[in-house]
Amino acid sequence: MSECPRAQEALDLVRAGRWPNGCDEETRTHVAECGDCGESVHVASLIASDYHAAMRTARVPGSGLVWWRAQRRAREEAARTAARIVTLVQGVSVAVGVTAAVAIVGPESVSRAFTFMTTLPTWSVPVLLGLTASLALAPVAVYLAASRD
Repeated sequence: MSECPRAQEALDLVRAGRWPNGCDEETRTHVAECGDCGESVHVASLIASDYHAAMRTARVPGSGLVWWRAQRRAREEAARTAARIVTLVQGVSVAVGVTAAVAIVGPESVSRAFTFMTTLPTWSVPVLLGLTASLALAPVAVYLAASRD
């Protein structure tokens, strides 16, 4: 840090864009004579000129483009959220379907695993298929109900 008490005043002038033409002669003379202030003002002027050059060459997108990108990002996030929910519900429906199938089949022996369709009552196959189909279609219904577009 500089030792001169007027260094902050000189830096404020540079920051405000008033150096050297917007300040009084006494301040310009002091900066020219004081080593601390002169060095601080020199470095601050270089930084300020780089900043202003960057501001002149910066390409700022239009407000319409910014709005469109924000809307697209929001839609993509909503689609990812819906996809996570659909995946979760599908996983739960598969687990429920497998549990229902095991419950309908009952505690049959493993050797009869390939012949379980013959041991089922005639009404259980359509019920099992209907239950599995409705559970598999539930995520689609949730997605359609949750979507706004």
